[in-house]
Amino acid sequence: MSSPKSIKENIARAKSYGQRKDYMRCLHALSLSLDELASSQVFGREKFEIGILIDEVFRQLMAMEELKRVLPRGLKYVKGQEKKLAALLMKIHDTIKNALEKAAVEKVRKQKNQIDKFVLAGQKFLMEKNVKEAKKYFRKITEAFPDERGLLQDVGGRLVKTGFPSDGVEYLERAIEKNPSDSRPYISLLSAYEMMTEQDKALAVIKDIVRRFGANESIFIRQAKLFLGKRMYTEAYDAAAAALKANPLNREAKKISDKLGPKIFGRGYTPGATASDIKAKSSAGGKGKKESVSFSLDGSSGGKKEKPAKKKAPAKKPAASKAIKLDF
Repeated sequence: MSSPKSIKENIARAKSYGQRKDYMRCLHALSLSLDELASSQVFGREKFEIGILIDEVFRQLMAMEELKRVLPRGLKYVKGQEKKLAALLMKIHDTIKNALEKAAVEKVRKQKNQIDKFVLAGQKFLMEKNVKEAKKYFRKITEAFPDERGLLQDVGGRLVKTGFPSDGVEYLERAIEKNPSDSRPYISLLSAYEMMTEQDKALAVIKDIVRRFGANESIFIRQAKLFLGKRMYTEAYDAAAAALKANPLNREAKKISDKLGPKIFGRGYTPGATASDIKAKSSAGGKGKKESVSFSLDGSSGGKKEKPAKKKAPAKKPAASKAIKLDF
């Protein structure tokens, strides 16, 4: 059986929701308080006080514009009719809730149709290489629905795939800012910077990808190629070695590793080993003079050149008085 305290708590909730203009929760809480009051054994002064509180919330609720449209004639609290009023308020609550849900679904459907229409129109201009017209549609739809999940990523990815990476960067960066936990815009942004030969920016994106989502052989290969473009051969070798560690059968990784390894480490090169592994092995097992390491990839040796042997001075001619004459 409901206690006066429980009834008053529901009334207080209803009043709080009413003050915030949250008519749905106000309806629900007021209906619960009426239902509790109808089934309770509250009498005398306490019931009188509860009745005053309920009447106050009723007036507050009926003053809301949303309820005026539903109940143009209004609704009053009548003592002794608590059970009936509770059922009526709950029915009004459920009817409005169903209508709102139906309207929300219809709104989403229209929104999706509009997005598809504008994105496909923009894609059509992209296929015609008319990026200026395409961006008009893309900008209009992304500004109209800035919170649509995946929209910025979709637009940016389309621009990159059709050969307009610099135009796609703007949308992809905004997509990452809005949803940093989605890996798709990072991959598209990496592709954009690779196409633009912006190695430093591409490497920075890879760093973010590895930090947030971890690495795989594909990321390591792309990293190796970027380092190669910057002539950072040891770093490129290490990235290829990491790809081989993830998949020993990766042909691209093996090709890069076999090209760089012998040039960088000479006889100390071990296929698949990282630079730090090779250096550690060399320092642990090396005795005597250390071999010089060549970092040149043009086939020339990086070791010290031997000094040419000194030419012998020409022999001095003997003096004429001391010369021995041989007569035959």
